[in-house]
Amino acid sequence: MTYEETAALLYGMLDYWPHLFRGGDPTSMVQSWSASLKEIPYQAAKKGCEELSKTAKFPPSVAEVVKAAEQFMPHKIESFDVMFSRACHDCLGFDTPLYKKMQQGQVKQPDRLNKQ
Repeated sequence: MTYEETAALLYGMLDYWPHLFRGGDPTSMVQSWSASLKEIPYQAAKKGCEELSKTAKFPPSVAEVVKAAEQFMPHKIESFDVMFSRACHDCLGFDTPLYKKMQQGQVKQPDRLNKQ
């Protein structure tokens, strides 16, 4: 999330929690939140805050916003190389160098791709 998106998110959160800034400096709060939320997409954070507003009586922390946004994060798609290597092994019966690395645990991959 960019600095501008974080500012928009915090401005929108004021509708749910009017005392969000608690007398603090809004500029420094936007800077610190944008650093912490740089990996979170704006739409996921916004939807997470909407969900938090249904239950939270007090303004959420950054950690609470991140946790609430997790359910709205886009799913990562496995790389083509991993899919191709798996298909070569399963369908064609030969192992690519990447597949051999996957079996040795040298390549990070989703758990569902680990063959047991």
